Amino acid sequence: MLCFEVWRNDEKLTTAGVSEGVVSVILHWVGKGPNASSIAASSAEAIPGINCVVGGIEGVTSVDWHDTNELKVGDEIRVRLISSDHSDPPIRSQTPPRGNPDWIKKHRPDGA
Repeated sequence: MLCFEVWRNDEKLTTAGVSEGVVSVILHWVGKGPNASSIAASSAEAIPGINCVVGGIEGVTSVDWHDTNELKVGDEIRVRLISSDHSDPPIRSQTPPRGNPDWIKKHRPDGA
């Protein structure tokens, strides 16, 4: 299967993959207040408002392999595409309530 091998600096964080569905790596920063970007860029500690999530969807189940807000200026996030027979087990998974018609209508295009 196609997997995303995700690294922070020289540390492998996870190998994420699903047999069918979605895999994503999302790195985002939300800056609030005056000079938020300058404050974030000068931080010696974890950057305020930053988050990196490795997650996805398998079938109707949401899965997460990694979630951190402990990134600092100078950190390198690397994603390597690999072929593997298996991925790491997710740290979290959530399946919607079975038979919830509102959820099915919203998340399944065929409504089934």
